[in-house]
Order: sequence, then structure tokens, then C-alpha cells
Amino acid sequence: MVLEGIGFPVPSEVIMPYVGYFSRLGSMDLAGGITVGTLGSLVGSIIDYYVALKLGLPFLKKYGRAIRLNEGKLALLNKWFDRHGAYAVFGFRFVPEIRALISLPAGLARMNLAKFVVFTALGHLIWDTLLATLGYIYYAQVGYLTKLLETYSAYLFVLGVVVVAVLLAYNLLRK
Repeated sequence: MVLEGIGFPVPSEVIMPYVGYFSRLGSMDLAGGITVGTLGSLVGSIIDYYVALKLGLPFLKKYGRAIRLNEGKLALLNKWFDRHGAYAVFGFRFVPEIRALISLPAGLARMNLAKFVVFTALGHLIWDTLLATLGYIYYAQVGYLTKLLETYSAYLFVLGVVVVAVLLAYNLLRK
């Protein structure tokens, strides 16, 4: 789960239902598995946060023009994260692909670490609990459940992109 938190393609949608599955079989404690999964994801997210926090500005100064990001846009990102960062960090923990990446702009924007950790941990805990519980309840169909989650992950990703686009459009039109 640390790897997923860092951004490697190791989706919790595949791992956590098996925590529930093995818990149902008696091979693992459900609460312990959820705790370990959540802590692993949290550690990976904190690593990403610190990478962006420490390397963000030097990277931006060196390569910012190539990715169309400058210090002015970084100031806007910081301001946006001051107001909406906690909700973004929490909400995107439920959106595949973006889940692992939201830590980077949070670190780049120098979001308050305590707030980042609380909202990240809460998001991971809810998501991991949901997935493990589904695996526990539907242990006989855990393979099918995994395929189902993988299938709908793409739709959740699109939904997340749409939500971000709407929020950005709303903020731009308000000004």
C-alpha cells in the first residue's frame, strides 16, 4: 500500500478486497489488515508530499516553463490549497489514479502538514475499510469484485476529472 501511496500502479481496489477475503477465511484480522493498509497508504502519501515540498520549487524554477507552471501559478495553487486543499486531499482519496497524485500538489502548495495527514488518513481509512469490507462480505466472489472495481475505476477517474474541471471553471468565472 506504500507503493500505491507513492503513485506506483498497485491499486488498493485489488489489494484491500483480499484483506477482507483472508479475514473471512480466518487468516488475517480485518481491523489489523485495514490498519496496516491505511498506514501504508499514508506513509506513501507523506513521501510524495515531502518530495514535492522539498523538490517542488527548485524543480519548478528549472523545468516550470516546460510544464507551463511558474511562480505566479504556484502562488495561485498555494492560495487555492489554503482554501480548498483539505477537501481536495480528502475527496480525491476516493478517485483512482488521482488518489496517489493529490499529495504532490499538496506538498508543492506547502499545505499544512497536520491538516494533510488528518485528511489523508481519514480518506484512506474510509476507502480501505470499504474495500476490505466488500471483500469480507463477498469473499466467495472476490475475483469478480476485483474485476468490477477495476472496471468502474475508469468511471470514477472521469468523474474526478469532471469535478476538478467544474471547480476550476467555477473559480475562474467567479473572478
